[in-house]
Amino acid sequence: MPLKHIFKLLILMLLFSSCKGKQPETTAISSSFPLNESQSRIVDLSNLFLNIEKDSLTQKILQYEEETTNQIAILTIDSIPKNNTIQYYGTQVANSWGVGQKDKNNGLLITVSKFDRQIAISTGIGTEQTITDNDCKIIINQLMIPEFKNQDYYKGVDKAIDSLILLWD
Repeated sequence: MPLKHIFKLLILMLLFSSCKGKQPETTAISSSFPLNESQSRIVDLSNLFLNIEKDSLTQKILQYEEETTNQIAILTIDSIPKNNTIQYYGTQVANSWGVGQKDKNNGLLITVSKFDRQIAISTGIGTEQTITDNDCKIIINQLMIPEFKNQDYYKGVDKAIDSLILLWD
């Protein structure tokens, strides 16, 4: 085989071996999801709520779920993983936890990142037909943030849940 053909063959082999190329980088956040093995409606990793406050919120959420089958969950964390928005992270956590019924997509997750000072309300596809992203933004800006500025996380989340329930009905 002439040297010219060997050289072409070698170049082709190099090209094909690198066709796999660089795989797109993905942020592996699934390994950083907080566990919710008990299927609790509130996972308060930042300890923003007193036990009595968690109980009150849980009771409200479960009563609403019993009446409507709509599911609400709350996650507080110190900070979200790097290179993620709180909205994206919240949606991924909600999907991982299975918030909402699969056939109805009727769930939402309120995510509060204490040190990042960020809040998100992530809605399922079925939920966002009733509660829009704009509704969530208004609830966060007008009900939650003012209470959070006063360090009253319970009151901010409680008001948000009341408002979400009114919109959802």
